[in-house]
Amino acid sequence: MVQIEPIIGRYINLELDGRGYRVYFEEAGQGIPLLCLHTAGADSRQYRHLLSDTSVTSRYRVVAFDMPYHGRSNPPDRWWLEKYLLTASGYLGFIRAVWAALDLTRPVVLGCSMGGAIV
Repeated sequence: MVQIEPIIGRYINLELDGRGYRVYFEEAGQGIPLLCLHTAGADSRQYRHLLSDTSVTSRYRVVAFDMPYHGRSNPPDRWWLEKYLLTASGYLGFIRAVWAALDLTRPVVLGCSMGGAIV
């Protein structure tokens, strides 16, 4: 028996602080948006089991994205001109940009490690 998981992966292009980003995100389910924030050393694959859990996705639109420099998201345009530092304020600004780009209305936000600290 072949089972295809319900996770859909896509890219969005967004701008933050005058810089372009190509961001990978995955989603599954319907209902209240549930935005999942990965740890500083991981990516959206950290939430694969949650994205496949029908007891969750029957009530929530689960969304997990890869921060720039992580997983399948690219670094920003002209990334080589500056040193990369993941800061809490930078992470928060990026979360807000993704939130707006995906038109999430009043999402529940879930995170672990640095993502949990942001929450």
